[in-house]
This record gives sequence, C-alpha cells and structure tokens, in this order.
Amino acid sequence: MSTSRWDHRAPHDIHQGPEVLAEFTQSTRDVSASLGRRLSGGKRNATLNIVSPGELFGERRNQVDLRLAKIFLANQNRFTVGLDVANAFNTNPVLDENAAYDSWRTPISILTARFVKLSVNYAF
Repeated sequence: MSTSRWDHRAPHDIHQGPEVLAEFTQSTRDVSASLGRRLSGGKRNATLNIVSPGELFGERRNQVDLRLAKIFLANQNRFTVGLDVANAFNTNPVLDENAAYDSWRTPISILTARFVKLSVNYAF
C-alpha cells in the first residue's frame, strides 16, 4: 500500500536594517590644534562619531523562503522529493555598510540572490 502527501512551508523573516554609523578620523596634528596638546597614549589619530550609535538604521530586510516537498510512503519506507527557494522575491537589501566618512554608507554586503535547491531523501 502506497500513500503520498504534500508538505509545504513559507517562512517570512523581517529584520531591522543594519545600524548606520558615521566615523571621521583625524590626525594628531589636526586634533592638537583644538586640544592645545597632543593625543594621549601616543595615538596617531582620533576617530570621532558623527552619528550617535543606535540613532540611525538602514532599510528593513524582508526575506521569504519557500519549501515544497512531496512525501511518498510505502510500507516502512519514506521517500521525499523537495524544492527549496531561498529569497523567493529576490530582494537585495544591504546587510552591512561602511562607516568611514569618505565612503559613508557604501554597501559592504547585501542579501544573497535567490537560489533554488532540489533535494531527495530516502528513509528506511
């Protein structure tokens, strides 16, 4: 006796966008003019935050993954054929951005493009 059924899943992930930082690096020579002295600890430069941490965030990331599987049962055996689609709508939000002042908000990484995976599983 053989029976079959469908199994499906469609998880949807919503994540807050990456925290946006803005940092400006100044040399000891530039900073010493306003401080009236050299930087302590022998530092060669100082990094200044232009945007306070936690104040600004990038675009929200929405990702939909799909999974369809056909399950075949025969006696004590189980045979499953599956199709997985990651990032089904092929969105491309920024995951990480550059915080340096001269190249501010340049994307460092984006969400992986849509891809499809076919799987076969046999359990006995």
